[in-house]
Amino acid sequence: MIVVVEGISAAGKTTFARQFGDGLWLPEIEAKGARPDADDPLEDHARFWSNHNAFRFGLAQELEAKHGFVICDTDPMKIHYSWCMERAGFHWPDKFKTAAPLVRNAIAERRLGFADMYLVKQIDPETALAQKMGDTTRRRGNFEQHLALQPHLIGWFSALSQVLPGRVRWGFPDSDVLLRSLKAKAPEDNPRRFDVSVFDELVRRLPE
Repeated sequence: MIVVVEGISAAGKTTFARQFGDGLWLPEIEAKGARPDADDPLEDHARFWSNHNAFRFGLAQELEAKHGFVICDTDPMKIHYSWCMERAGFHWPDKFKTAAPLVRNAIAERRLGFADMYLVKQIDPETALAQKMGDTTRRRGNFEQHLALQPHLIGWFSALSQVLPGRVRWGFPDSDVLLRSLKAKAPEDNPRRFDVSVFDELVRRLPE
């Protein structure tokens, strides 16, 4: 199983994910190679991030094959970030409309796919700020920007929950209970992991 942990910065997704230990959780990773310059064509930015996210999805599959499951700190598909940034009115060079066809192709090629479970946490601004100030191990720039992304993040995963009923769960469960259930669950095929119709329907259901 591939389990995705989602939420804005300071929602606690990294703290939750790494409880499962090395080899069972997949952190975000630095992009390899030189990023496109700001004035490069939009297609270059979309291709760069699509390939980077496909690489991370491949790592998730390797850990899943080895252990039976993996906990991903943020969805490897990641295109929701482009959509949320645009909806919130922020600049991001990886434009959703340009990236969407590349992501769709990557799904068809089985280089990107959908997770088996999405754990999405919504957090109130005061709690997020308190957690940000209490964590001295990480820099969290653009904090107000991340707060502005939250309603759109919830909108994205609400749409996904309609397309894949039962896959999206709101909030983070007890980690020990989740770990026991994942270890006890027999491996099974996910017939919709690389289903491009899921992506098409998700895009159709996104809030206007």
